[in-house]
Amino acid sequence: MAGLSKNNNTRRLIIVFAAIPVLLVIISTASLLYLNATMNRLSDSLYSDVYQNSELILNADRDLYQGAVSLQAAMSPNITSEQRSLFAQDFEDNNSQIRQRLTMASNNINNLDNPYSGMKQSELLLSDLKGKLASFESSLETWKATGRDLISRRVQSDWSPDSYSVTLINTQLTETRSSLDEAENLIGNYAQQITLEFREKKSALFAVYSLFLFLLILVIIYLCRKLISLQNQMLEEKSLYQLIGETMSDFIILTDPNGLILYASPSHAGVLGYVPEKGSPLTNYIREAEISWAKLKSAVQGSPRISELRMRSAEGHWVWLETKVSPISGSKVFPAQFMLISREITQRKQYEERLHKLAFYDHLTAIPNRAHFKMYMENLITQPEERRQEIALALLDCDRFKQLNDTLGHLAGDEFLQLLSRELQQTVKGTGQAFRIGGDEFAVVLHRFTSPEMLDEILQRLLQLFNKTWSVNNGSSFHTSASIGVALYPQHGSSINELLRAADLAMYRSKNRGGNEASLYNELIDEEVSDQTK
Repeated sequence: MAGLSKNNNTRRLIIVFAAIPVLLVIISTASLLYLNATMNRLSDSLYSDVYQNSELILNADRDLYQGAVSLQAAMSPNITSEQRSLFAQDFEDNNSQIRQRLTMASNNINNLDNPYSGMKQSELLLSDLKGKLASFESSLETWKATGRDLISRRVQSDWSPDSYSVTLINTQLTETRSSLDEAENLIGNYAQQITLEFREKKSALFAVYSLFLFLLILVIIYLCRKLISLQNQMLEEKSLYQLIGETMSDFIILTDPNGLILYASPSHAGVLGYVPEKGSPLTNYIREAEISWAKLKSAVQGSPRISELRMRSAEGHWVWLETKVSPISGSKVFPAQFMLISREITQRKQYEERLHKLAFYDHLTAIPNRAHFKMYMENLITQPEERRQEIALALLDCDRFKQLNDTLGHLAGDEFLQLLSRELQQTVKGTGQAFRIGGDEFAVVLHRFTSPEMLDEILQRLLQLFNKTWSVNNGSSFHTSASIGVALYPQHGSSINELLRAADLAMYRSKNRGGNEASLYNELIDEEVSDQTK
């Protein structure tokens, strides 16, 4: 589940990351197109202004020529005074139009500014153009003054045609027009230069933008390939982990802090017959769930620990598992969790149980043996003082058991011991535990009695159990009784050996009195034994 979430997040990251560069490319391309259009508009606007000024200068040149024609016509001797006045007025009007056109052109040119710094050549041409237009002003004034002087002398009565020189007029006109022609050439050169420099600027910007887009595309391709490679690696790792989880013999369970199952490996099905359901409490599958879950929760505060758990199979029997419980650090997505890695130990537990029975249970009667008796007594004696109970140790010896073996055989004796052991266990159930400590000798540890009267009642039940006729060996009957010796802890001994000695002496006292009797140890028994040994 966590791997699937990470995979989806990776896909979203790739989509978002790919969308951002594509958006940047679109924005950059749109910006480049917009910049190109803006530069084209600016170039066209500037060229249009230059072209308009060029038209003004050409028109001024045409007006200058027309003014010269009017001046020559006014100086002709074959016209009337009225015609001469009209030609003189045309001369003034042409000069006035020249002044008006050049003033407008000068103002326009003075307002021209290069849109980009560093365009030195066009700036020099523009500066020369302004200078030529300024020098034309003085030439025009000289031309106007010359023309007016000639016209005013022409109307005088003493005017002589020999005083008028056409060559002089043409020379002065040529000098005046030369400044205007140079200005016209300069403005043409300026228009060509500004167009050339705009193209160079645009080419440089296009080259920079193209390089930027190319590098951006390379970065996008590299990072996308890197992300795809990482995603493929994650998918391979996910497939590997899934393959391990599905094929490994160990069982893996991941739970949240509340014990709800987040993941269970498919390997559970091979042993349990099912896979624990995701979202179900782990306690639904573990025997003694409250105790087991408490162990698991205690592990989150410390280091990993090993626990032995039992899980119910689909057939209903319990399967033993040795489980390593490891706490997992929390995150924003998942809080602290538990990882359970288990392996089946049912066969090992069966061996251990068999060894335990062999070590602590009698192989004939299946009740606890002498080793178990010592461990049981040690556990009771070493209890803390506030939890310590009064203990009665009763040793029981079956009267006439040797006669049973001699008359009916050992198989009948074994059968009798098995019957006696089962009933002995039932008789002391709830008040203590019975043990076979050898042959026909049994020990009963009583530690759940509350008064001497209750102890006497239990001992009487034990005597009644023995004092009856038993049916063994396919219907053969056998009557027996018991000699019982009782020692109390801590009155008659503080150790197991002391209690056994006291109970043994009391038992032999009962046997010496003819059996079928329960005797409680006292100091007089020691004196009797001392007298008998002298």
